[in-house]
Amino acid sequence: MIENTTYIKCRPSQLVNLGHFLIVLLFIPLVFIPGGTISEFLPTELILGNLEIHLIRLPLYLFMAVLLKLGYHILKTRCICYEINPEELQYTSGILHRKHEYIELFRVKDFQVDRPLIYRFFGLGNLVIYTSDKTTPVFRLEAIRKPEEVYTVLRGLVELNRKEKHVYEID
Repeated sequence: MIENTTYIKCRPSQLVNLGHFLIVLLFIPLVFIPGGTISEFLPTELILGNLEIHLIRLPLYLFMAVLLKLGYHILKTRCICYEINPEELQYTSGILHRKHEYIELFRVKDFQVDRPLIYRFFGLGNLVIYTSDKTTPVFRLEAIRKPEEVYTVLRGLVELNRKEKHVYEID
Protein backbone atom coordinates (compact mmCIF):
# COMPACT_ATOMS: atom_id res chain seq x y z
CA MET A 1 0.00 0.00 0.00
CA ILE A 2 1.44 3.31 -1.01
CA GLU A 3 -1.14 5.59 0.56
CA ASN A 4 -0.08 7.16 3.84
CA THR A 5 -3.52 7.49 5.42
CA THR A 6 -4.16 7.22 9.14
CA TYR A 7 -7.37 5.28 9.66
CA ILE A 8 -7.62 5.52 13.41
CA LYS A 9 -5.88 7.81 15.86
CA CYS A 10 -6.97 7.59 19.48
CA ARG A 11 -5.87 8.10 23.06
CA PRO A 12 -6.81 6.24 26.23
CA SER A 13 -9.39 7.80 28.49
CA GLN A 14 -8.42 9.32 31.84
CA LEU A 15 -10.75 6.73 33.35
CA VAL A 16 -7.68 4.46 33.64
CA ASN A 17 -6.60 6.78 36.48
CA LEU A 18 -9.80 6.24 38.47
CA GLY A 19 -7.90 4.51 41.29
CA HIS A 20 -5.55 7.48 41.64
CA PHE A 21 -8.50 9.89 41.70
CA LEU A 22 -10.12 7.87 44.49
CA ILE A 23 -6.91 7.88 46.54
CA VAL A 24 -6.78 11.68 46.27
CA LEU A 25 -10.38 11.83 47.49
CA LEU A 26 -9.44 9.69 50.49
CA PHE A 27 -6.53 12.02 51.35
CA ILE A 28 -8.57 15.26 51.18
CA PRO A 29 -9.72 15.03 54.86
CA LEU A 30 -6.05 15.02 55.93
CA VAL A 31 -5.74 18.63 54.80
CA PHE A 32 -8.37 19.72 57.30
CA ILE A 33 -6.76 18.10 60.36
CA PRO A 34 -5.85 20.99 62.67
CA GLY A 35 -2.21 21.29 63.69
CA GLY A 36 -3.13 21.37 67.38
CA THR A 37 -4.59 17.87 67.16
CA ILE A 38 -1.34 16.45 65.83
CA SER A 39 0.84 18.34 68.31
CA GLU A 40 -1.08 16.74 71.21
CA PHE A 41 0.23 13.30 70.21
CA LEU A 42 3.84 14.38 69.62
CA PRO A 43 6.38 13.93 72.43
CA THR A 44 7.70 17.53 72.39
CA GLU A 45 10.75 16.83 74.56
CA LEU A 46 12.18 14.39 71.97
CA ILE A 47 11.57 16.54 68.89
CA LEU A 48 13.76 19.42 67.76
CA GLY A 49 12.08 22.82 67.30
CA ASN A 50 12.11 22.99 63.47
CA LEU A 51 11.09 19.35 63.07
CA GLU A 52 7.91 19.87 65.09
CA ILE A 53 6.52 22.33 62.51
CA HIS A 54 7.11 19.83 59.71
CA LEU A 55 5.51 17.01 61.67
CA ILE A 56 2.43 19.17 62.21
CA ARG A 57 2.31 19.83 58.46
CA LEU A 58 2.81 16.13 57.60
CA PRO A 59 -0.82 15.55 56.46
CA LEU A 60 -0.50 18.46 54.04
CA TYR A 61 2.79 17.08 52.71
CA LEU A 62 1.19 13.65 52.21
CA PHE A 63 -1.73 15.20 50.36
CA MET A 64 0.62 17.17 48.10
CA ALA A 65 2.61 13.99 47.33
CA VAL A 66 -0.57 12.10 46.38
CA LEU A 67 -1.69 15.06 44.26
CA LEU A 68 1.68 15.13 42.45
CA LYS A 69 1.39 11.39 41.76
CA LEU A 70 -2.09 11.92 40.31
CA GLY A 71 -0.77 14.72 38.10
CA TYR A 72 2.02 12.46 36.86
CA HIS A 73 -0.42 9.69 35.94
CA ILE A 74 -2.77 12.11 34.18
CA LEU A 75 0.13 13.50 32.14
CA LYS A 76 1.45 10.00 31.39
CA THR A 77 -1.97 8.90 30.10
CA ARG A 78 -2.31 12.10 28.06
CA CYS A 79 1.01 11.38 26.30
CA ILE A 80 -0.12 7.97 24.99
CA CYS A 81 -1.30 7.80 21.39
CA TYR A 82 -2.41 4.84 19.25
CA GLU A 83 -2.36 5.25 15.48
CA ILE A 84 -3.43 2.71 12.86
CA ASN A 85 -2.39 3.14 9.26
CA PRO A 86 -2.52 0.64 6.36
CA GLU A 87 0.88 -0.90 7.16
CA GLU A 88 1.28 -0.82 10.92
CA LEU A 89 -0.04 -0.02 14.36
CA GLN A 90 1.97 2.74 16.03
CA TYR A 91 2.14 3.27 19.77
CA THR A 92 3.68 6.44 21.18
CA SER A 93 4.21 7.06 24.89
CA GLY A 94 6.42 8.95 27.31
CA ILE A 95 6.52 12.39 28.88
CA LEU A 96 10.17 13.42 28.55
CA HIS A 97 11.53 10.37 26.76
CA ARG A 98 9.23 9.55 23.84
CA LYS A 99 8.97 5.87 22.95
CA HIS A 100 7.61 4.74 19.56
CA GLU A 101 6.60 1.13 18.96
CA TYR A 102 5.50 -0.26 15.61
CA ILE A 103 3.63 -3.50 15.01
CA GLU A 104 3.34 -4.67 11.41
CA LEU A 105 -0.29 -5.53 10.70
CA PHE A 106 0.49 -8.80 8.93
CA ARG A 107 1.88 -10.07 12.28
CA VAL A 108 -1.48 -9.70 14.08
CA LYS A 109 -2.92 -13.12 14.92
CA ASP A 110 -6.00 -12.55 17.07
CA PHE A 111 -8.10 -9.92 18.85
CA GLN A 112 -10.08 -9.67 22.06
CA VAL A 113 -12.44 -6.87 23.08
CA ASP A 114 -12.66 -6.43 26.84
CA ARG A 115 -15.29 -4.09 28.33
CA PRO A 116 -15.33 -3.84 32.14
CA LEU A 117 -18.51 -2.51 33.72
CA ILE A 118 -17.16 0.95 34.56
CA TYR A 119 -15.86 1.36 30.98
CA ARG A 120 -19.24 0.39 29.51
CA PHE A 121 -20.89 3.30 31.33
CA PHE A 122 -18.66 5.66 29.32
CA GLY A 123 -18.65 3.77 25.99
CA LEU A 124 -15.05 2.61 26.43
CA GLY A 125 -13.25 -0.70 26.24
CA ASN A 126 -9.91 -2.42 25.86
CA LEU A 127 -8.75 -4.02 22.62
CA VAL A 128 -6.22 -6.80 23.19
CA ILE A 129 -4.16 -7.74 20.14
CA TYR A 130 -2.17 -10.98 19.98
CA THR A 131 0.73 -10.86 17.54
CA SER A 132 3.63 -12.96 16.31
CA ASP A 133 5.95 -10.03 17.06
CA LYS A 134 8.88 -11.03 19.30
CA THR A 135 8.99 -7.81 21.31
CA THR A 136 5.22 -7.35 21.73
CA PRO A 137 3.33 -10.66 21.70
CA VAL A 138 0.34 -9.11 23.49
CA PHE A 139 -0.57 -5.47 22.95
CA ARG A 140 -3.39 -3.64 24.75
CA LEU A 141 -5.18 -0.54 23.57
CA GLU A 142 -6.56 0.56 26.93
CA ALA A 143 -9.75 2.55 27.58
CA ILE A 144 -10.43 3.53 23.97
CA ARG A 145 -13.73 4.77 22.58
CA LYS A 146 -15.78 2.33 20.47
CA PRO A 147 -13.40 -0.67 20.66
CA GLU A 148 -15.64 -2.75 18.37
CA GLU A 149 -15.28 -0.17 15.59
CA VAL A 150 -11.51 -0.10 16.03
CA TYR A 151 -11.50 -3.90 15.93
CA THR A 152 -13.51 -3.97 12.68
CA VAL A 153 -11.24 -1.47 10.93
CA LEU A 154 -8.09 -3.14 12.23
CA ARG A 155 -9.28 -6.62 11.23
CA GLY A 156 -10.01 -5.45 7.68
CA LEU A 157 -6.58 -3.82 7.41
CA VAL A 158 -4.87 -6.95 8.73
CA GLU A 159 -6.60 -9.14 6.13
CA LEU A 160 -5.79 -6.66 3.36
CA ASN A 161 -2.17 -6.43 4.48
CA ARG A 162 -1.76 -10.21 4.63
CA LYS A 163 -3.25 -10.59 1.16
CA GLU A 164 -0.99 -7.92 -0.27
CA LYS A 165 2.19 -9.34 1.32
CA HIS A 166 1.15 -12.97 0.61
CA VAL A 167 1.40 -13.90 4.28
CA TYR A 168 -0.67 -16.85 5.47
CA GLU A 169 -0.86 -18.38 8.91
CA ILE A 170 -0.49 -22.14 9.20
CA ASP A 171 -1.54 -23.86 12.43
